[in-house]
Amino acid sequence: MMVEFAPLNTPLARCLQTAAVLQWVLSFLLLVQVCIGIMVMLVLYNYWFLYIPYLVWFYYDWRTPEQGGRRWNWVQSWPVWKYFKEYFPICLVKTQDLDPGHNYIFGFHPHGIFVPGAFGNFCTKYSDFKKLFPGFTSYLHVAKIWFCFPLFREYLMSNGPVSVSKESLSHVLSKDGGGNVSIIVLGGAKEALEAHPGTFT
Repeated sequence: MMVEFAPLNTPLARCLQTAAVLQWVLSFLLLVQVCIGIMVMLVLYNYWFLYIPYLVWFYYDWRTPEQGGRRWNWVQSWPVWKYFKEYFPICLVKTQDLDPGHNYIFGFHPHGIFVPGAFGNFCTKYSDFKKLFPGFTSYLHVAKIWFCFPLFREYLMSNGPVSVSKESLSHVLSKDGGGNVSIIVLGGAKEALEAHPGTFT
């Protein structure tokens, strides 16, 4: 079996799209370890003035992923997410008008690996979500374990994901005034292995 490389005349836009997806995959495969490594290095080299304040913050901020998270618009607007979305391409299809005076739960399927479709639709400013559902704020609920890693949790939360715990769902769905959508990716690691191209589309 030989590795087949992309031709040299691949358009720049496609190269940028591929790089955007690569950084997404590597952020889950390597960034967690890099963030833990940074914390270990700070401890080993006695940079207490950096890691002690962060660990105090980490303790104080522990429940934020269950209380609506902390999204940053500037992170959701990074150009890398535009290329990420265009790689697949990811699109959102609206089949029903919803009253923004209520809160809703959306089920997202299929789970797949790293849920790029859910992320591209609900955690970036390059999605059609705001246009299709004006007056709504989306909350993508992901496994709680992702918020246990120092530094990485800040990166993840900055894009908008929150914990999939009961407390997190209750927090989002009980907000006054409506206009909140909890997105739950149906299935899990085992079900993700059952996702095959063209099977459920």
